[in-house]
Amino acid sequence: MNAESNSDEMKDLDPSELDDLTHAEMLSLYRESTRTMLFAKTRQWSTLGATCLAQLSLVLIGSYVSQEISHFRALIILSFLISSFAIAILLIYQLWQHTETLKIRKINLFMSDHFRLVRQVKSRLEANIHRYILLVTMIGTVGVANIIVYISLVGHIVETG
Repeated sequence: MNAESNSDEMKDLDPSELDDLTHAEMLSLYRESTRTMLFAKTRQWSTLGATCLAQLSLVLIGSYVSQEISHFRALIILSFLISSFAIAILLIYQLWQHTETLKIRKINLFMSDHFRLVRQVKSRLEANIHRYILLVTMIGTVGVANIIVYISLVGHIVETG
């Protein structure tokens, strides 16, 4: 893009048609949605970390605390429950982020062309691809942690049994 076409684009841009109070409301809603999305993303990563630590603690409990086969089986069941709940929570946070994204898109319609031009730097498709690759990676990590716990505890059952 050269400077001449860039200045032509700038001439065609229109300011927001909102009055000052409505514009301030839209900016407030926009900020709230972006903060909420950041909070949900942070909670997703915290959930993933807590789940991995919980799975690790199950392996440690199985290795050092108990030698009863029924305890190992209970720990395996608990591991699957922890993984299931963690995946459900990750999906809920993802849906929450999706809702906030929809709100931001609606707010975007009321803003100036300048605002929309800057927001178009990263395409929706690219953002969605990144978002869902991360979600699949998080769910995969929970699954791998669960498999590690299962293999470890089944190994103890075989040794004990």
